[in-house]
Amino acid sequence: MQKGFATFEIIFATLIIAVLATVVFPNANRMIDRVALDYETKKIYTEMRALQSLERMTNMRDAHFGTTDDNPILLIVYPDRYVLEKRDPNKTLVEHYFSHGVTSDNNIWQIRFDDSGRISNAISNHLTLTSGQGKKFYIIFDSVGRFRGGREEP
Repeated sequence: MQKGFATFEIIFATLIIAVLATVVFPNANRMIDRVALDYETKKIYTEMRALQSLERMTNMRDAHFGTTDDNPILLIVYPDRYVLEKRDPNKTLVEHYFSHGVTSDNNIWQIRFDDSGRISNAISNHLTLTSGQGKKFYIIFDSVGRFRGGREEP
């Protein structure tokens, strides 16, 4: 009698674990997807804010990075990564690969700020980051150098 009852307990415990797993795993995947997209968005925001501040402080930029207006620091966004690099000679300062299925739109962006902090030579007015499950986050640029983000299409 004791063996049958133990078998019933094991079957019941396995059933409970299976039900909990079917509920938890899809939610965990969605959460990981959302966290990866938020992380990459905040990381690229941080790089753009740092680059914008650096361009506003031209004396600091020139002293520390040896740049001039003819030799800018660019934030280049590829579909799978972004690179912060100094042009002429090409020197990569930061290279970051997107995580967990996050991609940028198919354009290659070269984001550069002028001395007043305005974005120059932007390809369009927004950059799109897409998660592995298709959620999108837009970084929207305006003409005076501000950028903001949102989940709504611009």
